[in-house]
Amino acid sequence: MKRRTRKQLPAMLGMGSVLVVGIIGLGYMGLQTYGKASADVYGCYDDAPQRSTFVIVDASTPRFNAEQARSLRSYFDQLYAGLAFNERLSFFTSEGDQIASVARPRFSLCGQAKTPDQLEAINAPGGEAGYLRKQRERLYAKVLAPELDALLAQNVPSARTQNYQSPVLELIADLSRLPAMRPGSRLIIVSDMLQNSDSARFCRRRGDMPRFSVFRKRPIFERIKPSSLDGVDVEVLLIQRYGYGQPGMEFCRDEEELRAFWRDYFIAAGVSSPSFVRIRLGITGR
Repeated sequence: MKRRTRKQLPAMLGMGSVLVVGIIGLGYMGLQTYGKASADVYGCYDDAPQRSTFVIVDASTPRFNAEQARSLRSYFDQLYAGLAFNERLSFFTSEGDQIASVARPRFSLCGQAKTPDQLEAINAPGGEAGYLRKQRERLYAKVLAPELDALLAQNVPSARTQNYQSPVLELIADLSRLPAMRPGSRLIIVSDMLQNSDSARFCRRRGDMPRFSVFRKRPIFERIKPSSLDGVDVEVLLIQRYGYGQPGMEFCRDEEELRAFWRDYFIAAGVSSPSFVRIRLGITGR
């Protein structure tokens, strides 16, 4: 037994040395990151400066077709790639399991660092450019891609469908009251902008969508009036519909009448230059 122990002694000492080195290494890494800022699972640093981008997705039926969904996916992929470091991107929807008195995001995540200097500026552990790129790709694959797959799917679970209303005015008003909705923020709306709730039924009921200058004087507007959007960049990804002036949308002349209402609405709320991008047949065009 003693001879066998003597033979095993070098191997045991070697394993012990590896273990000691490992412990020292972990301790050194712990000291290196002690007191450093760290991101949560969504890639966000709570204590670092943060811009906000809000996305409203109107999921009411009829939803976007397959080609429109591909255009939206391309848009959101580019949006993620262009996020500033720690910029919070939050998605809100009108899906059946999301409608509530207080708006809450379906999901959110933050833009990732592109250079080590950005991490050093907030006292977070750094990393080489290749590592940071991989980190952005991992967050996309684990968080954003699965959520977009579900959000833009052609066949959705019944709990997520929205067959009864399209409360665009209410959603915008709810988000406008969030503390993070301040000058420098962005608001992106994916919708055909055909408001449909107890407040108004655009294009479906006579007189429900007059000029905005008339609509704003109605008592109902006080309930759904947004807080100031002064300094907020607004972009509407307008889902194209056919049939204006025909049964089902007989009380709208055309898409331009719809745009004019919403353009005046946003300008009255303080938006300097609201932008509209038509989403049609898989092609994004102004």
